[in-house]
Order: sequence, then structure tokens, then C-alpha cells
Amino acid sequence: MVAALLNPGGMSLDFLLAWNHVPNMPWYPYAMSLLVGLGIAAFLWSRRKRPTVRLGSLAFLINIAAVLVELWVTDGYWAMTLSWTPFQAHKLGALAVPLVAPELPIGILAIAGLAATAIAKFYALDPALQHTLSPGEPWFVLAYALFAFVLLAYRLRGLAVERDLTRLNAEAAAAERFARTSLYVRDSANTPIQTILLETELLRIQHPELRQETVRLDRAANTLTRLSRTLDHYASDHRWRLGDESPPDFPEPLGKSH
Repeated sequence: MVAALLNPGGMSLDFLLAWNHVPNMPWYPYAMSLLVGLGIAAFLWSRRKRPTVRLGSLAFLINIAAVLVELWVTDGYWAMTLSWTPFQAHKLGALAVPLVAPELPIGILAIAGLAATAIAKFYALDPALQHTLSPGEPWFVLAYALFAFVLLAYRLRGLAVERDLTRLNAEAAAAERFARTSLYVRDSANTPIQTILLETELLRIQHPELRQETVRLDRAANTLTRLSRTLDHYASDHRWRLGDESPPDFPEPLGKSH
């Protein structure tokens, strides 16, 4: 979206400058690029609730292709003026791509396209115009492209680290919540287990004939005791804070009416 909006903004500024300094500059490259940028921005806005990386990458490529076509046409007219800074738009575009490119391959392709079209346009110019440009052109654009590649990799690496930190924080929060829930279940089960053990002992004393029943109750109580002890190791994973003495919020049972 940002790249699509930068397109008409930059093209409009370039057209206003060319209006006063470049004779016979055609208007159709600017109009084409501007309409493509606005059309992509409008389409992305309509899909803002269903964004995908694939869609963003496709929109970015279409937008940069429109910019490259516009620059290919207008650079030839700018080159015939004394006020032209050679391939300035290509260099600025190469530095802007790392800030808005959605993926590494897409960003590399866009930066390479900006550099390649500048070099190709230089050799497509009349040799007399080539000699009027600053020494070293158009190869200076390669230095901008190299710097842009570094910026792109650095930015995307930073985003990857940020995503990893977000995922780890979410996992830590989920683990802590599970630990708190486990401890609550353990503590809540202690009293019923003790009650079962006491009542079983009373039955064993008062009703010896219920030996099989008391044995089953002992087994059930032992199973619950082992389960309660299994949850003990989660105590070290939970950081107690004010308010943790209250039971955690459990999800509503399925089918329960409000």
C-alpha cells in the first residue's frame, strides 16, 4: 500500500518539474504510472481485511513494473536537459525498496530492475548524450543497489527476529497460564483426595465386609495422588503475582447457554 501511494506522489512531483524544464515531455508515462499506483492502492484497500503476502508481493511487482516503464520513457527526455541529475529516480527508488518490499526475493528483483534499467537506458541514449553525463555514470547506481541490498536484508532480518520474539512471548504466556491452571487443579484436588482417603479408612474399620470396595477406592485415591504430584513440577514455571490466588478463567463449556 505504501509503495503504491509513493508511486503517484513521486510521479506527480516529477511531472511538475518536467513541465517547466523538459520540452516536449509526454504526459502518458506519468498518467500510466499514477493510475497503476492508485488502482493498486484501491484494490489493496478493498482487500485490507484479507491480506496475504502473495497478494502484497504481486501488487508490489506490478507497481514497480509501472515505475520502471515510466522511468525508461522519461529518462530519455531528461537526458537532453542540463538540469538532469542522472538516474536520480532509480537511485532513490533503490533506497526506498528496502523500506516497503514485502519479501526478500521481491525486494532483490525490484532493486535489480531499477539498477538494470538505468544501465540499459544509458547505453540506449545517443552517444553524444552519454558523454554529457557525469563521469562514472551509470555505474554509480550499482553502489546504491548494493547499499539497498544490505538495507533490505537488515530490515527483513529485524522483522524475522521480531516475529520470533513475539512467538516466544506468546508461547511463554501460554505455558505460564497452563502452569497456573495445573497448580489450581492440583491444589483443588488435595481436599477431595484427603476426604476419599479418610472415608475409605472409616469404611474399612466399620465395614470389613466392604473390603473389595475399599480397595478400589484406595486405587482411585492413589491415582489422583500421583496425578497431583505430577503437576508439582509446573510450580517452578509459574511466577506468582498479586491476584494469582484466585482461580484462573476457564472457557465456557460447549453448549452452555448464557
